[in-house]
Amino acid sequence: TGAMADPPRYFSAAEVRSRCAQGACLVRCRRRLYDLSGFVRLHPGGEQLLRRRAGTDVSSALDGPPHRHSANARRWLEQYYLGEMESGEEQPQNHADTSQFSAWCQHKVWVSQGYNLYLLSQDLVDWRKPLLWQVGYLGEKYDEWVHQPVDRPIRLFHSDILEYLSKTSWYVVFLVWTPVVLYLSWFSYTSLAQGNTRLFSTFTT
Repeated sequence: TGAMADPPRYFSAAEVRSRCAQGACLVRCRRRLYDLSGFVRLHPGGEQLLRRRAGTDVSSALDGPPHRHSANARRWLEQYYLGEMESGEEQPQNHADTSQFSAWCQHKVWVSQGYNLYLLSQDLVDWRKPLLWQVGYLGEKYDEWVHQPVDRPIRLFHSDILEYLSKTSWYVVFLVWTPVVLYLSWFSYTSLAQGNTRLFSTFTT
């Protein structure tokens, strides 16, 4: 049998406020507490949006409106789990919000780890190995897998050379192809100007 996970750490509202005042970005979802300090710059909605919600309950923001977060976003959130709010420290939620959250939980797969519940996250690929030769075996699970965000380094090829060539800064493409496009444009223009080339010659002869 596996070892039981450590029980969750409990935080008071005062401790959460203190950490946020020091620059951390802690948010709550009901009683669960998350440290998003390492995620704020990756947030699609912008860093400041998360910073403004530091220390608050984001349950209603996850449920929307204006933007209802997907199951993948909620699964992503779990990797930043920090602990639990002390009893009575969480803000009361209205009945509609609570019912909505409960309904979502009933349709997801949760596993127990010690005193905690975590969303079951099944890795469909081995992230330690190149992905290109793995995704072909996912079959109908490919669509589910490709829409699950990850924040980890990935490798596509076994070959170090191919892997190196598959990664480049955006401006490198521009620097490489701009001279080629300019040369071919100049060559075509001069050929047309000399009368050596006719457009649509196959249709006019």
